[in-house]
This record gives sequence, structure tokens and C-alpha cells, in this order.
Amino acid sequence: MIPAWLSILDAILAALLVGIGVIGAHMGMITPMSGFLMFLLSFAIAILALLFGLLGLARTSAPERRIGRSKAVAGIVLSLLIAVPVGLTMWRWMSMPYPEINDITTDYENPPAFVKPPGRSADSMKYDRAKFEPVQNKEYPKLDPLQLDGKPDDAFAKVKSAASTTPGWVLVYDDPATHTIEGVQFSNLFHFCDDFVIQVRPGPDANSSLVEMRSRSRDGTGDFGVNYNRIRGFFTMLKPGGSEAGGPPASPS
Repeated sequence: MIPAWLSILDAILAALLVGIGVIGAHMGMITPMSGFLMFLLSFAIAILALLFGLLGLARTSAPERRIGRSKAVAGIVLSLLIAVPVGLTMWRWMSMPYPEINDITTDYENPPAFVKPPGRSADSMKYDRAKFEPVQNKEYPKLDPLQLDGKPDDAFAKVKSAASTTPGWVLVYDDPATHTIEGVQFSNLFHFCDDFVIQVRPGPDANSSLVEMRSRSRDGTGDFGVNYNRIRGFFTMLKPGGSEAGGPPASPS
């Protein structure tokens, strides 16, 4: 009887951890990392509930103990309802072939700098070239700045218009004098925050401009390729004939 009860209680606890972790992080009641860790912990507790349920099933096989068999079955079913989807989600995340890097830029020597990242100091968002440049060079195709026709003022207007209409992007700062835009995007599930900064600079000739961009995640050491794809996707939107459907991606978590 005891293993059967432990199976049900652990399964209920796992379900609560999933609900509190996902909903709490998504609604901003707890930090994204706390919600994510609760989500991971729910899998371990669900597996423990499954083991207790199987033990309870074995111990209630005798006729005189069949009264506790339904509790063991209930614990097994509930634990599987938690363990299977959570486990598959974790496997999908871990199987993504992306490197341990969460800060991507188009310019290593003079990366666009954050001026007013919400809730952070500009100093805390400085680019660590020694750490990130070798990994980006090794793991990703070369990411060049985007060249646009027109002087920086005209290109900046186009870039700002595109950024302000990109789904999921929230612009938090812009400076026409330096042709700089900053914004954030939140992941779908746990609302992890990614910051990005876009700067329009003079191009190689008098009637052209270069769009430089940097994108980084605030949490963790990896980003599932989201920051690289965010820059590449935005540049594709800005190119003549580029599509704005869907916009650059958000993190899967």
C-alpha cells in the first residue's frame, strides 16, 4: 500500500511542478530559470513515481492486497502522463546540434554595444570577444553585416520600421543620432529574455549603409541557435524581396 500511495503523491507533485514552473515563469511570477529547473525536476519525480507505482503493482498482486492495486495503477498512469511529454521535450532540446554560445554578432572588432538594456547595466552586456568569437567562427557560417542602398539616415528609417513590426520584438531604445535600436524578445514557454541591438553605419561608398547586429541571451550558456537565426532572419527580411512572414524565431523554451 505504501509504494502505491507514494506513487500517487509523487506523480501529483510532478504535475504541480510542471504547472507552477511553466505558468509561473510565463506569467512572470517566478524567474525563467526557476521555472525551467522545476520543469526538469518534475521529470525526475515522475520517474520516481513510476517506479513506486510498479513496485506497488507488484506488491498488490496477492488477492488480499488487491484493494491497493487501483492506487498503484493511478500513480503509474499519472506519472507517465508527466514523464513522457516532459522527457520528449527535454530530449528534443538536448538533441539540437547547437554550440554552447549565447552571444552572436556581425562585427567582432567593434560589436554594436547595448546602451539601455532593460533591467541590466550596459557594462554587464559587454561583448566577450575572446570567449565567443572562436566558437561562432567554428560552429556557424560567416555572418556578415547587411549592406543596404541609401545613406545611414534612410537605411535607419527602414531598419526601424522593419524592427518595430517584427512579431515578438519589443523595442526599448532607439537613437537616431547613432542609428541604434535596442530591443528584447521573450521565449515562448518560460519567457527567457534575449536582447538585441542593431546599428546602421556608413557603407563602403557615399550612398550605401551597413547594418550591424548583435543578439544575446541573458540566461544559460547555449541558445539553441536562436540568436544567430534571429540576425540572419532579420537580414533576410530587410533584403529586397525578403519576406516578413513569421519574423525571426524565438527560443523554443
